[in-house]
Amino acid sequence: MDLNGDALARVQITAIMHRYAWHARDNANWDAIASCFEPNGTYRLSDGRELPPSRAKEVVRGNEAKYIRHHITTIDIAFVSEDEAHTTAQFFATTEHRFIDHSGHWKDVFRKQKDGSWLIHDRTIVTEKQDPGGWSAKVCGEDSLRMFERKKARLDGDC
Repeated sequence: MDLNGDALARVQITAIMHRYAWHARDNANWDAIASCFEPNGTYRLSDGRELPPSRAKEVVRGNEAKYIRHHITTIDIAFVSEDEAHTTAQFFATTEHRFIDHSGHWKDVFRKQKDGSWLIHDRTIVTEKQDPGGWSAKVCGEDSLRMFERKKARLDGDC
């Protein structure tokens, strides 16, 4: 990849990260969040859940934060080919419960699309810190995982 192509790809990839963070907020625009991913993309949570981005809203349904903002810092982008980049970006989230509710990093695989744009193929959210009294602990704790599995079973017709 030449210098101009590299620079353009970095800007596009960073823009997708920021678009995701902008829409992953209170009154989230789940369709806009899903549009940051390839149609066959994967969304992995720190607690082991894995789902398509189109179903990400199921994780928080009924437990939406009244206020949440995601902030991204320290983005590292490594191109493994002309059409694929592996990225790591540190984040922290503030909510109505805690100034820093949770923090960690996103490990993403971005792929270049036929139109030249870049989208997330795979996102793994690694939560490094989580305030035990915060929103994330409530939504992504063990009880939440069990509740999610029951919801998923009902949606998939396993119950």
